[in-house]
Amino acid sequence: MTRLHAAALACVATLCVSTTAWAESPVSGIAEVKFGGYQPMIDSEFGGATPFADYYADDLWFLEAEWDLYLYDGIGKLGLGLHAGYASTTGDIRSADGVSGDEVPGETSFSVIPLRASIVYRYDYSAIHHGIPLVPVLKAGLDYHLWWVTDGSGETASVDGFQGEGAKAGWHASLGLNLLLDVISPRTAAIFDLNWGVNNTYFFAEYMISRVDGFGGPGFDLSDDQLLFGLAFEF
Repeated sequence: MTRLHAAALACVATLCVSTTAWAESPVSGIAEVKFGGYQPMIDSEFGGATPFADYYADDLWFLEAEWDLYLYDGIGKLGLGLHAGYASTTGDIRSADGVSGDEVPGETSFSVIPLRASIVYRYDYSAIHHGIPLVPVLKAGLDYHLWWVTDGSGETASVDGFQGEGAKAGWHASLGLNLLLDVISPRTAAIFDLNWGVNNTYFFAEYMISRVDGFGGPGFDLSDDQLLFGLAFEF
């Protein structure tokens, strides 16, 4: 073996060892981006009538970002999470007799910003120590959703002096299953960690139950049962 070959092999070996060591760096939290459908249970307040479904789309597209800080790392990880989301839809403005279109020009929109705080448990012990790339995740916590309705001019709608905006409190609970993508290409995962500080990457599905009705109070019911999909980046 020539000196050139020996030097090249030494460089490769050094790079591999360095990359592996970096990939095993400790983690402190995880960031998630998720999306799915959202259909608030507003029409449940009207005894069979469906004013929300009549004006707006049957399902709203929903996007949410989440950041979790780990407080315990042992048999899995326990932490606190903060979420912020957004959903919006539009519909034709209608007159009192139900006329829409050219007779009543313009669109109305309905928007929601869900804010949540969660206790989060991730069972990743088997993924880390036994090579099983599936990580169950449990979450539960409190919600506070901001909502508003706009009129044809883009301003907050107003009817008889009442503004079309408000907020509702509630709670949520969810069960998710994460797939550790690092197993597809460990070397790429190690380089991702080296360059960006991301230790592990996951694709996940999450089923969330939220009950955001002011704990049984009057007004809009922003509750829903959602199936969400997303990516998570552990750092």
